[in-house]
Amino acid sequence: MQSNKFLRLFSLVILSVLVFACNNDDDLENEFNFQHVVSYEFLDSISTEDISARFGGNNLVGGFINFDITAHKITYMTENYDGTEVEASGLILIPIVQGSAKLTSFQHSTLAKDANPQIDQENRAPSYLPENNAEIHLSAALFAANGYMISAPDYIGYGSTGDMFHPYEHAQTTATTSYDMLIAAREYAEFLEVKMRADDNGTEELHLLGYSQGGNSTMALHKYIEETQPGEFNIIRSAMGAGAYHKSAVGNYIFNFEGELGFSISLYLWVMDTYDRVYLQRGLDYYLNEPYATEVENGGYFALSNTNPQEIFTTEFIDEINDPNSGFSQALADNNVHDWKANAPIKLYHSRNDGLVPYFNSVDAYENLTANGSEEVLFETYEFGSDVAVEDIHGAGGGRFFSDVLSRYFLSGI
Repeated sequence: MQSNKFLRLFSLVILSVLVFACNNDDDLENEFNFQHVVSYEFLDSISTEDISARFGGNNLVGGFINFDITAHKITYMTENYDGTEVEASGLILIPIVQGSAKLTSFQHSTLAKDANPQIDQENRAPSYLPENNAEIHLSAALFAANGYMISAPDYIGYGSTGDMFHPYEHAQTTATTSYDMLIAAREYAEFLEVKMRADDNGTEELHLLGYSQGGNSTMALHKYIEETQPGEFNIIRSAMGAGAYHKSAVGNYIFNFEGELGFSISLYLWVMDTYDRVYLQRGLDYYLNEPYATEVENGGYFALSNTNPQEIFTTEFIDEINDPNSGFSQALADNNVHDWKANAPIKLYHSRNDGLVPYFNSVDAYENLTANGSEEVLFETYEFGSDVAVEDIHGAGGGRFFSDVLSRYFLSGI
């Protein structure tokens, strides 16, 4: 049976009190003293019928749609890459279960940031509850309807921090932003008296998942929790799809590539710029030849049409890539998340012919995690035939990933 406080929340919703701020309601403050949540807002109530309609009433999907869910936005404090405290935001999806919900951290894939509104994807960040983001509108909602309480951080650079630079795939910032969201989400659930599944010691059980950038973010978060916050959560299973875990190898592959890569280099420019801002502060002129430096400075990462690294990047920078002791090589190494020992089970997923994130990332992660004595590491390779274009394989793999994690790995560990 739902708690009195949770029922009270619904009565407030019915009365159209849709926005809550924990520092603006004296009565609520007197009842609950928030330590991590700065503000909270009810977004929507989503029925099982609505979720089923999103999937066209598919009977195979329907078997996983068991609970109505509610959607909430919260803000919380976390640390940016430069050490400053910022008020970040994220989405919480709560299943209306009779027993306990399964706490789950859901890391989203890449969302473009660009001055051009035709390219910018700010409005797809989780806390907007976006219909134009299939990861949230379909996948996250389906997981929630199956009993998983979703904590989905926007990441710094989106939502409440949308005017800030997004430190793309900076492992430390990604991990702490996602972790602090989890702590705030747990507190918010406590406020609503939503029961979460826990082990015999009372430690909340936790599932982790993400694809592409979300895969990299999930690996960084899993590593961070086990190495710096042991005992805070009991990680049950962690699923990661097509992440760029081995940054040193990716840098060598991309920046030393001879000829046309065959796909946009924009995302790798973003990673490069992130590591420059965090570690080196040299500016784009150090890395890019003209006219490409000016193109990117004036038009952003996605303005660059050339995909030939040997034409785009300066000789000085490429020499750095080939020197393991150089500043940039050290920055890449600092963001490697493929070589450590995991205590909780992990399953990796990757398409062999992925044209955006090289397959070797998951191979390297699997081999190193296993060699280091990790408790359990599984690896599934997706194969696509000639009917799927190389440039479409990364996206196609994402669809299979979310389906497989929900229906097999989180359900039965296979």
